[in-house]
Amino acid sequence: MGEAANDLRMLRYVAEIARRLAKMLSRTRYQMLVYFLEMTAVEADSLAAEQGRRAEARKPPRN
Repeated sequence: MGEAANDLRMLRYVAEIARRLAKMLSRTRYQMLVYFLEMTAVEADSLAAEQGRRAEARKPPRN
């Protein structure tokens, strides 16, 4: 589980950094890069959520 938790944290970190960069660049003429960064953040969040659901499904049921 430790490795999966690291993956989730890394994906969420990537999403956070991509969103910060997109926000910084949104005031510039680099709109395609902003769009790419926003989509990267969305995809990273989506992957983290999916991995989180898989990790929860693999946990043994509590009694």
